[in-house]
Order: sequence, then C-alpha cells, then structure tokens
Amino acid sequence: MNSQLVVAPLGATFTPRLICTTGDRLIHPADGRNDLARIVVRWARAWVPETWPARQYFAALGIGDDENPCYTDEDVTGWHLLEPRPGSLAWRVRSGEIDVTTALTAEAEAWPG
Repeated sequence: MNSQLVVAPLGATFTPRLICTTGDRLIHPADGRNDLARIVVRWARAWVPETWPARQYFAALGIGDDENPCYTDEDVTGWHLLEPRPGSLAWRVRSGEIDVTTALTAEAEAWPG
C-alpha cells in the first residue's frame, strides 16, 4: 500500500476525497477559461470565491455568508482543478518544491482545529 499522499492532476474533477491545499483553485465545469468564469480558491478548510461570478453563483443558490463567503467541499463537487497561482502553497506542492504532507502540516499549524 502506498503511504504517500498525492494530489490530483490539473483538470481533474473535484470530489471531497481529493487532497487540496491552500491556493488550489477550481472552475465551474460549464465555464471556459475566461475572466467571467466561476472560480473558487482553497483557503484553510474552505473554498472562497476568487471571482465575482462565483460569489453571485453561490448567492443565487443561497449558500454562504454575505460578509464572509466560504463554501464546503460538497458545494464544489464536480468542479475542475486549475493551476494554482505561483507562490501559493498549492503551487509549491504541484511544482514539486514541497510534498503534500508538508503542505498539510503547514495548514494544520496555521489553522488549528
């Protein structure tokens, strides 16, 4: 049995069983890669809107808090992984700079409980 944690390849469909770290981004499967796409970014243990269309999408569904919008893994199931922004924790994992175990440890220390 493989005891190493691995991350899903870019473009993979997100499920709550995938391992994502801070800085991973998802795009709604119906959207193309454009400035109006619905995109969310992983922050701690939640997903937050990276674009205004993403925020509007969840507001229309009645999901999230207006002042501090964040969404659960179940809210974004089926969305697709995008390349994370350079320098983010997720980018460091996907570029091979650090392994996912190190990233998850850093997250646990930054956001305990």
